[in-house]
Amino acid sequence: MRSPASPRVTRSHRGPRTVTAQTTHPVFPPGRYGRQRTPQRVPRPVQLAGVVLLLVIMVFAGLRLYRAYGEQDYSSSVSRFVTGENAVDVEFVVRLPDGGRAQCVVRARDEAGAEIGRATVAVTAGAEPQRTVVQYRLATNGRPVTGEVERCYPHDAETNR
Repeated sequence: MRSPASPRVTRSHRGPRTVTAQTTHPVFPPGRYGRQRTPQRVPRPVQLAGVVLLLVIMVFAGLRLYRAYGEQDYSSSVSRFVTGENAVDVEFVVRLPDGGRAQCVVRARDEAGAEIGRATVAVTAGAEPQRTVVQYRLATNGRPVTGEVERCYPHDAETNR
């Protein structure tokens, strides 16, 4: 006698015919694949502890990344630059703390990417220290194709960065 889950093959003059029965779970041969276990749910307190732990890790990582890469004092961005034959005019915005002073390293590069001009510019906070606009003309040793601010740092910090 066959089990109801296994296919039944009958022969007729037209060839074999396969009939299958619908089952909700696979039928394994006895003695193979070890003992069949029923899936168990993870207890609710363990699930909750896992979610809380995951949230704590995510908040910690987010704060670390924000401190490292978020809005920081002494950050800068170039608004525009205009190149000439032997100079580049660079306009950039520096974020300073209230009453703060900074030094910004401005540089120019030629078409090959080589640095052809470099200067350290002293910046004092303006009326709006979070957005201090600076305009600087940098003399170069050739025709520049770009002007950029490499970095800004506190005025009293060491320049050997």
